Amino acid sequence: MLWGVIALLMTATCVAAPRSPMAHPAAIVLRVDGPISPASADYVVRGIERIREKSIRQTTRLIELADAQGYRVSAPRDASRRGGTVAFDVPHAYGVAQALLGNGVIVDYRPNAGIRIAPHFYTSDEELDRAVSMIGDVLRDEAWKPFETKRGVVT
Repeated sequence: MLWGVIALLMTATCVAAPRSPMAHPAAIVLRVDGPISPASADYVVRGIERIREKSIRQTTRLIELADAQGYRVSAPRDASRRGGTVAFDVPHAYGVAQALLGNGVIVDYRPNAGIRIAPHFYTSDEELDRAVSMIGDVLRDEAWKPFETKRGVVT
């Protein structure tokens, strides 16, 4: 049995410096107030691996959906270099992001990158499809127009 704090290491890819991506360890620290078996620690690690697998699948799906709509993707296409977010540029991206937020779709906006969507472990594939579909609806219905004169800053 293990007591106290468990630190799990997993490899993450640093893409902050675009010309020199490098792998570095990222620590996930779990505070445990009682005994935990090695099997339980293994379960946590497998859970993290499953979350990453789902993240890769869903971010790949977002890229495919964006490509199908002709949106410029600002995320690495190589899953090993991609984190858990995908940004794609759409016309009137700031206004579209604001309209989505107003309809309960949590996204953010990045100048020169567009709308950033970050599926979490609890996000369904249907929610991703619906979010991208809603982008098309906002553009078609011009629901971005109320935000047209607003300054496009990071949201």
